[in-house]
Amino acid sequence: MSPTKHHRLLVAFLFALAFSFSATICATAQNNSTESPYTRFGYGSLSSYSSTRQRALGGVSIATRLSDHINPGNPASYAAVDSQTFIFDLGATIGFSHLTEGVAHDTRILGNLEYATVLFPITHWMALSAGILPYSSVGYRFGNTGTLPQINNLQYTEKYNGVGNINDIFLGIGVMPLRGLSIGANVSYRFGSLLHQRSIEYQSSSAFNPFFYERLILKGVGVKAGLQYGFALNPEKEILVGVTYSPSLAFLSRLERRELTKTGNQISGVIRNDTITSKSDYKSPHEIGVGVSYCHKNKLFVEADVQYNIWQNALLDNPLYTPQNQLSFAIGTSFIPNAADRSLGNRIEYRLGIRGANSYLALPSPTSKKVGYLEGGLSFGIGIPLVDRRSTIDLTIDYKHLMPRTKGMISENYLMLTVGLRFNEGWFKPLKID
Repeated sequence: MSPTKHHRLLVAFLFALAFSFSATICATAQNNSTESPYTRFGYGSLSSYSSTRQRALGGVSIATRLSDHINPGNPASYAAVDSQTFIFDLGATIGFSHLTEGVAHDTRILGNLEYATVLFPITHWMALSAGILPYSSVGYRFGNTGTLPQINNLQYTEKYNGVGNINDIFLGIGVMPLRGLSIGANVSYRFGSLLHQRSIEYQSSSAFNPFFYERLILKGVGVKAGLQYGFALNPEKEILVGVTYSPSLAFLSRLERRELTKTGNQISGVIRNDTITSKSDYKSPHEIGVGVSYCHKNKLFVEADVQYNIWQNALLDNPLYTPQNQLSFAIGTSFIPNAADRSLGNRIEYRLGIRGANSYLALPSPTSKKVGYLEGGLSFGIGIPLVDRRSTIDLTIDYKHLMPRTKGMISENYLMLTVGLRFNEGWFKPLKID
């Protein structure tokens, strides 16, 4: 066996080991990527199919087709990978949230291993990708205190806690049957659980304290199809149009509800203990996306995306919230001063992006009407090439603001740092030493 083949097998083994380890951590780690009371409802906070690089560009993905990048947001992009290249991408985040309600405010630290993806060619016109990505997350801790005047001003504390996440393990394929045209599809297995707890503790040793427990377990399949077509202006410049579609598919769901009473730390009674299973109560939405990009190879990239998600009828009717259709947009650009220069500063890719969307749920408000919120974000990032000039360290700073549409509701601000390692291994290219 040749040294080159030994090298490829060793790299493949290390990639498989790293991917398996990362995927296990992503799937089993306790969520700490959000701290929002709004995640009490529905599926919680939805995640985007975006890498560290894409987050710096506002989350654009529909019209992104680059040979050195994994883009699960449009599986048609996989076909652009170099036929002699294997790519592994891993990302993690750390940051903080700041919540305000009137004069009250709260700040908390967040962090999580976000995703792990791989991409490798089958032929010069076909490639496969696999990975694990977050689908949604729940995370909140809040409460309030009060008194009961009718019972000698008995004091009580009400607490709300929630945690959980739904993960998405996908396998995708992209093909390029004609020059400029690529099509692809992802098939994913979605799984996870969302836990919500509420308790009332009275300041009396003999009181019966109610405790409410709700756990939603979901399992299901997701599908995303994509198409991209590029119009070459010259060998270095291209305008590309992309389209994606995901059908609404049902989850297998198991909803566990328990209502208990506690005296001290002991359970003193069971009031309710229900389990409801279903094949149709919870669904993913229909998703339709369109994007257009301009690319000057190794110099300038600009993209704009619009996506429409049809959430009506995707969730079981609930008196606490109402699903509503969601419209989102993203605009991103990147610039490399001189990719061939010896100076590291000139070879760094500088990125900037903005995005906005309305919420997919209308929620209870002080006006007694159900209202949604608006979400906007601004991001900046850099891609630092490593010594082999193929692999990259990606850094993204992302600011997100959640603004309710009526007064008296919680406003949220997030500032997050995402660190990604994009390892690009040339399978058949011997390393040259200058």
